Amino acid sequence: MNEDLSIAEKGTVGRRVAANTGLMVGAKALAAIIGLGSLVLLTKNLPIASVGIILFLHAYMLFFAEVATFQSWQAVIRFGTQDVESGDKSALGRLLRFCIALDFLGAMGAFIFAIGGLFFLDALLPLLPSFQGQDSLIDVGLLTRLGMIYSFLILVHQGGASTGIFRLFDKFKPLALQVLVMPVFRLIGVIIAVIYGAGVYGFLAAWFVGSLLGYLALPFLALIELKSRNLLKTVFSEWPKLKTNRKGMWPFVWKANIDASLATGTTHLPLLLVMPIFGPAFVSIYKVAEEIARLLSEAVLLLDRVIYPEYARMMARGQTEHIWRIVIKAGAIMMACGLLLSAVVAIVGPTVIPVVFGPEYNDAIVLSILLVLAASLMGVAAPLYPVFFAAGNPGRAIFARLAGLILYVILVFSLSALIGKTGPGWAAIGGNLLAVILAAWFVKRTLGKA
Repeated sequence: MNEDLSIAEKGTVGRRVAANTGLMVGAKALAAIIGLGSLVLLTKNLPIASVGIILFLHAYMLFFAEVATFQSWQAVIRFGTQDVESGDKSALGRLLRFCIALDFLGAMGAFIFAIGGLFFLDALLPLLPSFQGQDSLIDVGLLTRLGMIYSFLILVHQGGASTGIFRLFDKFKPLALQVLVMPVFRLIGVIIAVIYGAGVYGFLAAWFVGSLLGYLALPFLALIELKSRNLLKTVFSEWPKLKTNRKGMWPFVWKANIDASLATGTTHLPLLLVMPIFGPAFVSIYKVAEEIARLLSEAVLLLDRVIYPEYARMMARGQTEHIWRIVIKAGAIMMACGLLLSAVVAIVGPTVIPVVFGPEYNDAIVLSILLVLAASLMGVAAPLYPVFFAAGNPGRAIFARLAGLILYVILVFSLSALIGKTGPGWAAIGGNLLAVILAAWFVKRTLGKA
């Protein structure tokens, strides 16, 4: 049977972007609701500092898993689009083998860095005021040992090539399904931990197993997709290897990895920063605010990934002049939605948050409003960054993100010292605002030269 490289492009670009975004937003929103349920059960059954320890360990693992690993799905779309358009199955197979090898290399490197970081934390944390004199804390030595076990999840966090396959072929239903695997199994584990009174180790195990199954589901679904297209033999005719004859491949993947690392910095870095500044109890408060913001802003976090394949196809077909109009329209919609959602949190939050999570989490009210506003600014940037990758010029994305991240880190320490626990929220707004301004300016120049 012949290999199938077809893409079912139904409707206009705008309609496909809207449909795929809607599908992913729906799945992510449902996942966020389920995840919020797990978080509520966690906060109701463990001391606030113990909750912070679990959330810190998970954020620590994700930080290295996503910062140190290569985002090979970017390369699958950037170069695979050309192979699909030309019908070159052999070239696509070589590309996917390269990206699979890249995922493996990145995971191994990330795991080594994560273990090294834990030794550093073992020496550093006991010296900080926020880790002294708190009776409910797990001791730092135990924390780092648990972190070493939890970091093994990094080795199975290798979904870059798999994600690229689905986005390349405009197949977002399997991605939506995979999004639900982790929160569903995590919730099942949390319920079991509650029923049997398993304590902090039981809840940590629920977080671990849910993540493990979620990460394994993605490559499993990708193999099914390749089999349905009779591409398994094409892709796995040889062992994956880090050899490529693609011009510009290595510079692209390095720049894509740096950009993704900077983007991840704004996602997982906050929890790692507030831990030494305010202690593990505030990690729990910040995470509650973050989950509320994420629940209300999933479209902001997903639009860039949905719209990137469309940009790549438009540029491959010489339709670059239509991109700026899409950028402006999508950015305006995201900003308007974010402002509306911030108002909803401001009205409802003071009543709902203390009831659902308890009075210890009152500080999450203002933080959640600020984080939704910060996410709104990321919504404006969501249709901007993919332009750089579709045009093969990710260096500009790196500069914009790096400037925003540097400002964020400076602000999170300075504002936390000046105004206290709302500082991280205002820091996120300041860093995102600078990144958006720079990205918009660079996109205008990129499209003007395209």
